[in-house]
Amino acid sequence: MSDSLLSYFEQELRFIRSEASQFTERHPGAAHALGIRKDSIDDPQVARLIESVALMNGKLQQRLDESYPELTESLVNLLFPHYLKPVPSYSMLDFDIAEDANAKHCIPKGTEFDVSDGSDEPVVFRTTEDLDLFPITVTSAEVLFAPFDIAKPAGAESAKAMLELTIDATDEGIELSELGIDRLKLHLKGESHFALRLYDVIAQGIAQVCVCNNDTCFTLGQSAMQPIGFDAEDTILPYQAASFGGFKLLTEFFMFSERFQGFSLDLGDVISKTTGSQLRIQIFLNEVSVEMARSLQAHHFSLFCTPLVNLQSKVSEPVQIDFSQKQYPIHLDSGQGSNLEVFSVDDVLDVTEGEPFSVSQIYGEKYNDAECALRWQLVQNTHERGVLSSSLKVADLEHVSATSEPRIWSVTTTASDGVRAGSLPVTSQISCRDSLTIPASMTLLRRPTLPVRSRDTNKNVWALLCHLHFNYHAILGTDNPIATLKNVFELYNHNQAVQNHVYIESLHKIEQEQVVAPIRVSGKTCFAYGTKISITLDAANVNGGISMFGYLLDYFFAYFAGFNSFTQVDIYLEGQDGVYLSFPRRTGCKSLL
Repeated sequence: MSDSLLSYFEQELRFIRSEASQFTERHPGAAHALGIRKDSIDDPQVARLIESVALMNGKLQQRLDESYPELTESLVNLLFPHYLKPVPSYSMLDFDIAEDANAKHCIPKGTEFDVSDGSDEPVVFRTTEDLDLFPITVTSAEVLFAPFDIAKPAGAESAKAMLELTIDATDEGIELSELGIDRLKLHLKGESHFALRLYDVIAQGIAQVCVCNNDTCFTLGQSAMQPIGFDAEDTILPYQAASFGGFKLLTEFFMFSERFQGFSLDLGDVISKTTGSQLRIQIFLNEVSVEMARSLQAHHFSLFCTPLVNLQSKVSEPVQIDFSQKQYPIHLDSGQGSNLEVFSVDDVLDVTEGEPFSVSQIYGEKYNDAECALRWQLVQNTHERGVLSSSLKVADLEHVSATSEPRIWSVTTTASDGVRAGSLPVTSQISCRDSLTIPASMTLLRRPTLPVRSRDTNKNVWALLCHLHFNYHAILGTDNPIATLKNVFELYNHNQAVQNHVYIESLHKIEQEQVVAPIRVSGKTCFAYGTKISITLDAANVNGGISMFGYLLDYFFAYFAGFNSFTQVDIYLEGQDGVYLSFPRRTGCKSLL
């Protein structure tokens, strides 16, 4: 008997003996006939019977207690399907354009790459966004301080510094105007804290952005540069529609922070008006430190960088459902064997006979419209050796198993390589699995991360309650709104990263104000009721990235905007006067100008 079962047995035995003692007092005659005394039982057969009943009750109580975490886990998976999914390994892929490149090349979202250290089977990663490669490179980056040799454009009258990036085509004969460039992404590279401090300088201090070609300058405006990674379509992981956008954003920010370290520059049709093979991007800034200006170089900027995630589509070996097992293991049909782990089950087909048909999930959206009375539920467990096993539980709603032959199911999954992907070095060899022409050398900007699994069932009850009770009224209406917000953010710090903890601990004060303000919708001005949220951050221990965290707070609270209302976030820094960052009014994640 295990120690856990022994405690349940002793608990039930004490209860039965207590009841027997009370029975003796109420019915002494019947108790004497059974051989039951107030403090003992004379009849050994009755004693054995009581012990047997205590053992059975103990086993039943233990099973009920063990099923409680399964219940809460099922509820979390049903209501917030993103939360308990394993987080696969990811990295950032950088493309260094070759000198002989002369045309645009497209790398579609989902393009697969083999990443290998040369000593083992390659690990499959795939891109998470479309990427256009142009035959251009950043050839120089320079910070100039006022007074400048050129006249300041409108809007930059108070700018004290200018960051100038020179972009050249790989060949002088290439006309930039013919490449069809309407947008560029500037990803910030280098030592992490330097990149984060540079992000702060650009995000907080942009006064004006200009594109100069020969002697002509085009003014783009302050809003031409926008942060990357915060829009709903920028997610690295695939999510179900039921997942709330604000919680998805927390997952992305805390687990894939490097992908946010950059800006998107909206060029419009400016490049089509240029001539020649060179242009200069001038970013007028409020202030730049001398130390940063001296350190900044062209290699701190990448024009072509994309996230990679260790996911691929896999079909399992046929699963025989004979209704004799509690659950049925999923074995992925890959030469890599048991290294592959299930990230999600995308489809289950019954291929027993005739035309295959889909089998619905137990709590799926097509619950009532399914062709089959059987349902499935994914069950995942992490073993001591760190391997994530996956199985299907089968629910028989109409008891067809009594008269049915065994069924054969084919399971389509999204799979990852587990911890093997996280063991690859940053110097890994990279090759494209698809038939694409890539005129560039490819390198990883960071070592692939270790996968993270949220499998602590003891915390699922707390996670469920936090999610069920969570909205911005539940935060701002509490006695300690900062503590409430910190608790929710900590739920998504799955990897317990130090930088994430520093961000969360920087939350110092939060206030709200109900306001009525004019907004523009479909080109027309109207008044709307909204919430102005003022957040004070303590940046004393944050060595860069405070602006990026401010963007997170802005987009996060925007998801809580109600119908016909808006949110507007202002960020303050503890110990400093004035607003550090002021964001536009938003309904959802759409700016209202």
